[in-house]
Amino acid sequence: MIAFNLPELDEIDIPEKRSPHQKYAFFSMESPQYNPVCIDMYDDFFNWTFTYKLTSDFRLWFFEIYNINETKIGPPVNVWPTFDPIDDDIKMMLDGKTKIAAWFVSNCNTRSGREKIAQQLDEELKYRYGWSIDIYGHCGKFACPRRYAEICNKKIEDEYFFYLAFENSFADDYVTEKVLLAVNNYAVPIVFGGANYSRLNIIIYFMLK
Repeated sequence: MIAFNLPELDEIDIPEKRSPHQKYAFFSMESPQYNPVCIDMYDDFFNWTFTYKLTSDFRLWFFEIYNINETKIGPPVNVWPTFDPIDDDIKMMLDGKTKIAAWFVSNCNTRSGREKIAQQLDEELKYRYGWSIDIYGHCGKFACPRRYAEICNKKIEDEYFFYLAFENSFADDYVTEKVLLAVNNYAVPIVFGGANYSRLNIIIYFMLK
Protein backbone atom coordinates (compact mmCIF):
# COMPACT_ATOMS: atom_id res chain seq x y z
CA MET A 1 0.00 0.00 0.00
CA ILE A 2 1.08 3.57 -0.75
CA ALA A 3 -0.49 6.40 1.25
CA PHE A 4 -0.78 9.86 -0.29
CA ASN A 5 -0.97 12.66 2.25
CA LEU A 6 -3.04 15.80 1.80
CA PRO A 7 -2.28 18.73 1.64
CA GLU A 8 1.15 17.63 0.32
CA LEU A 9 -0.48 15.60 -2.44
CA ASP A 10 0.64 16.79 -5.87
CA GLU A 11 0.28 15.38 -9.36
CA ILE A 12 4.06 15.09 -9.68
CA ASP A 13 4.07 12.67 -6.73
CA ILE A 14 1.97 10.12 -8.60
CA PRO A 15 4.04 7.13 -9.86
CA GLU A 16 4.19 6.86 -13.62
CA LYS A 17 3.45 3.12 -13.49
CA ARG A 18 1.13 1.22 -11.20
CA SER A 19 0.78 -2.49 -10.69
CA PRO A 20 -2.78 -3.85 -10.90
CA HIS A 21 -2.23 -5.22 -7.40
CA GLN A 22 -0.91 -1.97 -5.91
CA LYS A 23 -3.25 -0.38 -3.36
CA TYR A 24 -3.39 3.40 -3.01
CA ALA A 25 -4.73 5.08 0.13
CA PHE A 26 -5.87 8.66 0.51
CA PHE A 27 -4.71 10.10 3.87
CA SER A 28 -5.81 13.41 5.39
CA MET A 29 -6.61 14.96 8.76
CA GLU A 30 -7.54 18.29 7.18
CA SER A 31 -10.96 19.77 6.58
CA PRO A 32 -11.90 19.61 2.88
CA GLN A 33 -13.09 23.21 3.13
CA TYR A 34 -9.45 24.25 3.35
CA ASN A 35 -7.92 21.41 1.35
CA PRO A 36 -10.36 20.17 -1.32
CA VAL A 37 -9.39 17.50 -3.84
CA CYS A 38 -11.21 18.40 -7.03
CA ILE A 39 -9.03 16.86 -9.75
CA ASP A 40 -10.68 14.47 -12.19
CA MET A 41 -7.64 12.17 -12.31
CA TYR A 42 -8.32 11.15 -8.70
CA ASP A 43 -11.77 9.77 -9.48
CA ASP A 44 -11.64 6.02 -8.76
CA PHE A 45 -7.91 6.44 -8.17
CA PHE A 46 -7.72 5.45 -4.49
CA ASN A 47 -8.63 2.06 -3.09
CA TRP A 48 -8.97 3.18 0.53
CA THR A 49 -9.45 6.31 2.59
CA PHE A 50 -7.64 7.02 5.85
CA THR A 51 -9.12 10.09 7.57
CA TYR A 52 -11.02 11.31 10.65
CA LYS A 53 -14.37 10.65 8.95
CA LEU A 54 -16.64 8.00 10.39
CA THR A 55 -17.15 6.55 6.90
CA SER A 56 -13.43 6.13 6.13
CA ASP A 57 -12.05 2.68 5.45
CA PHE A 58 -9.47 3.35 8.15
CA ARG A 59 -9.94 6.03 10.80
CA LEU A 60 -7.47 8.22 12.64
CA TRP A 61 -9.11 10.32 15.36
CA PHE A 62 -8.06 13.61 16.85
CA PHE A 63 -8.44 11.99 20.26
CA GLU A 64 -9.38 8.73 21.95
CA ILE A 65 -11.46 8.01 25.06
CA TYR A 66 -10.56 5.46 27.74
CA ASN A 67 -12.56 4.40 30.78
CA ILE A 68 -11.26 4.05 34.33
CA ASN A 69 -9.97 0.56 33.51
CA GLU A 70 -7.90 1.98 30.64
CA THR A 71 -10.12 0.26 28.09
CA LYS A 72 -10.67 2.21 24.90
CA ILE A 73 -14.36 3.08 24.58
CA GLY A 74 -14.29 5.71 21.86
CA PRO A 75 -14.67 7.19 19.53
CA PRO A 76 -17.13 4.80 17.86
CA VAL A 77 -20.08 6.23 15.92
CA ASN A 78 -21.40 7.75 19.13
CA VAL A 79 -18.16 9.43 20.09
CA TRP A 80 -18.87 10.60 23.60
CA PRO A 81 -19.42 8.58 26.76
CA THR A 82 -21.95 9.51 29.42
CA PHE A 83 -20.43 11.36 32.35
CA ASP A 84 -21.40 10.39 35.88
CA PRO A 85 -22.84 13.00 38.28
CA ILE A 86 -20.10 15.09 39.87
CA ASP A 87 -18.96 14.75 43.46
CA ASP A 88 -18.80 17.37 46.23
CA ASP A 89 -15.17 18.31 45.50
CA ILE A 90 -15.99 19.22 41.92
CA LYS A 91 -19.09 21.13 43.03
CA MET A 92 -16.90 23.16 45.37
CA MET A 93 -14.43 23.83 42.55
CA LEU A 94 -17.25 24.95 40.26
CA ASP A 95 -18.53 27.30 42.93
CA GLY A 96 -15.21 29.14 42.65
CA LYS A 97 -15.66 30.00 38.97
CA THR A 98 -16.49 33.65 38.32
CA LYS A 99 -16.37 34.15 34.52
CA ILE A 100 -18.76 33.03 31.83
CA ALA A 101 -16.69 31.89 28.84
CA ALA A 102 -13.21 31.77 27.33
CA TRP A 103 -11.81 31.15 23.87
CA PHE A 104 -8.18 30.53 22.85
CA VAL A 105 -7.84 31.32 19.15
CA SER A 106 -5.26 32.55 16.65
CA ASN A 107 -7.01 32.29 13.27
CA CYS A 108 -9.32 35.32 13.05
CA ASN A 109 -10.59 34.89 9.48
CA THR A 110 -12.04 31.40 9.03
CA ARG A 111 -14.25 29.73 6.44
CA SER A 112 -16.76 28.78 9.13
CA GLY A 113 -17.13 32.41 10.20
CA ARG A 114 -16.73 31.38 13.85
CA GLU A 115 -15.30 34.79 14.76
CA LYS A 116 -18.59 36.43 13.76
CA ILE A 117 -20.59 33.99 15.88
CA ALA A 118 -18.32 34.69 18.84
CA GLN A 119 -18.76 38.43 18.37
CA GLN A 120 -22.55 38.12 18.21
CA LEU A 121 -22.60 35.92 21.30
CA ASP A 122 -20.38 38.36 23.17
CA GLU A 123 -22.61 41.30 22.27
CA GLU A 124 -25.74 39.43 23.34
CA LEU A 125 -24.19 38.43 26.67
CA LYS A 126 -23.13 42.01 27.37
CA TYR A 127 -26.53 43.41 26.44
CA ARG A 128 -28.63 40.93 28.40
CA TYR A 129 -26.45 40.02 31.36
CA GLY A 130 -23.41 42.29 31.49
CA TRP A 131 -21.12 39.32 30.81
CA SER A 132 -18.44 38.95 28.14
CA ILE A 133 -16.37 36.28 26.42
CA ASP A 134 -12.65 36.49 27.21
CA ILE A 135 -10.82 35.88 23.94
CA TYR A 136 -7.14 34.92 24.21
CA GLY A 137 -4.67 35.21 21.35
CA HIS A 138 -4.45 37.24 18.15
CA CYS A 139 -8.23 37.63 17.92
CA GLY A 140 -8.82 39.09 21.39
CA LYS A 141 -7.44 41.38 24.05
CA PHE A 142 -6.20 38.68 26.42
CA ALA A 143 -2.90 36.81 26.19
CA CYS A 144 -1.89 33.31 27.25
CA PRO A 145 0.92 31.97 25.01
CA ARG A 146 0.80 28.34 23.92
CA ARG A 147 4.14 27.66 25.61
CA TYR A 148 2.27 28.14 28.88
CA ALA A 149 -0.45 25.64 27.99
CA GLU A 150 -0.75 24.22 31.51
CA ILE A 151 -1.23 27.68 32.99
CA CYS A 152 -3.78 28.59 30.31
CA ASN A 153 -5.73 25.37 30.85
CA LYS A 154 -5.74 25.99 34.59
CA LYS A 155 -7.39 29.36 33.95
CA ILE A 156 -10.28 27.55 32.24
CA GLU A 157 -10.57 25.12 35.13
CA ASP A 158 -10.46 27.82 37.82
CA GLU A 159 -12.36 30.69 36.22
CA TYR A 160 -14.68 29.79 33.34
CA PHE A 161 -18.01 27.95 33.14
CA PHE A 162 -17.97 27.63 29.33
CA TYR A 163 -15.41 27.29 26.56
CA LEU A 164 -15.94 28.05 22.85
CA ALA A 165 -15.01 24.90 20.90
CA PHE A 166 -15.52 26.47 17.47
CA GLU A 167 -14.10 24.74 14.38
CA ASN A 168 -12.43 26.77 11.63
CA SER A 169 -14.42 25.09 8.86
CA PHE A 170 -17.49 22.97 8.18
CA ALA A 171 -16.99 19.33 7.23
CA ASP A 172 -18.80 16.08 7.99
CA ASP A 173 -17.52 14.45 11.22
CA TYR A 174 -14.85 17.16 11.65
CA VAL A 175 -14.57 17.47 15.43
CA THR A 176 -11.11 18.29 16.76
CA GLU A 177 -9.52 18.23 20.19
CA LYS A 178 -10.90 21.72 20.94
CA VAL A 179 -13.87 20.08 22.65
CA LEU A 180 -11.57 18.22 25.01
CA LEU A 181 -9.96 21.48 26.13
CA ALA A 182 -13.29 22.31 27.72
CA VAL A 183 -14.21 18.88 29.06
CA ASN A 184 -10.76 18.22 30.54
CA ASN A 185 -10.90 21.52 32.42
CA TYR A 186 -14.41 21.31 33.87
CA ALA A 187 -16.02 23.73 31.43
CA VAL A 188 -19.05 23.17 29.21
CA PRO A 189 -18.06 23.19 25.51
CA ILE A 190 -20.05 25.47 23.23
CA VAL A 191 -19.70 23.76 19.85
CA PHE A 192 -19.86 25.15 16.31
CA GLY A 193 -18.97 23.13 13.24
CA GLY A 194 -20.20 20.85 10.48
CA ALA A 195 -20.44 17.61 12.45
CA ASN A 196 -23.70 16.10 13.61
CA TYR A 197 -23.23 17.06 17.24
CA SER A 198 -26.49 15.41 18.30
CA ARG A 199 -24.81 12.09 17.48
CA LEU A 200 -22.00 12.87 19.91
CA ASN A 201 -24.34 12.34 22.85
CA ILE A 202 -22.62 14.69 25.31
CA ILE A 203 -24.18 14.39 28.75
CA ILE A 204 -22.41 16.47 31.37
CA TYR A 205 -23.82 16.92 34.82
CA PHE A 206 -22.90 20.24 36.37
CA MET A 207 -24.86 20.42 39.62
CA LEU A 208 -24.45 24.04 40.62
CA LYS A 209 -25.94 25.43 43.82
